[in-house]
Amino acid sequence: MAEKPHLLWQTKDLLKKTGEGTYLLDAQGYTCPYPQLLARTAFGLIETGARLDILTDNPSSCENVPTSVRNLEQKVLGVQPVSPGLWKIVAQKVR
Repeated sequence: MAEKPHLLWQTKDLLKKTGEGTYLLDAQGYTCPYPQLLARTAFGLIETGARLDILTDNPSSCENVPTSVRNLEQKVLGVQPVSPGLWKIVAQKVR
């Protein structure tokens, strides 16, 4: 399924390389399903084996994004609280 061009541009703006094989996708301020769509698009932009950290301030994203990542046949490494009302979903591109 091809992503809409504006979603690709938005994801590129929100996706930052933080180290060798690690990326941060800042989805703060977005409600589901948008963080799921951003994560889906981000997996298309990073290399196999890379870790993707997704920041979200939307509680429902802590369940919906990991489900979406698993549906993409990628690996969820965990969901971690960062601060009150902020979580980091850690995933890895495996294929």
